[in-house]
This record gives sequence, C-alpha cells and structure tokens, in this order.
Amino acid sequence: MTLLAPFLTRAHHESDAPSLRGSRYLTDGRRLFRVVSQLNAGTGQVLTELEDCLTLQAQTYAPRELHAMRLRSVRAAG
Repeated sequence: MTLLAPFLTRAHHESDAPSLRGSRYLTDGRRLFRVVSQLNAGTGQVLTELEDCLTLQAQTYAPRELHAMRLRSVRAAG
C-alpha cells in the first residue's frame, strides 16, 4: 500500500484506489503523469510530486488536489 492510494478516488476507498506498486504512471484521461516522489510535509500531510510526461514539468500536489484530479493507474499493454 502506498501513501498516495487513499487520495486518488472519489469514494476514498482503498480497494477502489489505483495501485502504485506495479505502475508508477497515472492519468486523468487527458494527461499522463509519472509519480516522482512522495514527501511528508511535516504537518502529517503527504505531498506527491508528479511529472507531466508531455511537458516534463514536475509539480507537487496536496491530497485534495490529487482527489480532484480523479487519477487512475496506467497499465502496460500486453
């Protein structure tokens, strides 16, 4: 289980959250992101740094921002 998983679904259910164990890529249906790192903000909040795979720009997101993005895991074809 990763710290990011509970923040990725509307319902906040761990069973509905995308697994980041095998996939370090996420999508909102329009953009592709790579999970760069997860950081403890010192306030008990975990911030997640995502890289936009098109622009290669990385940005840090708070849990509520990730939730609003409705991200899901990307799996390799095959």
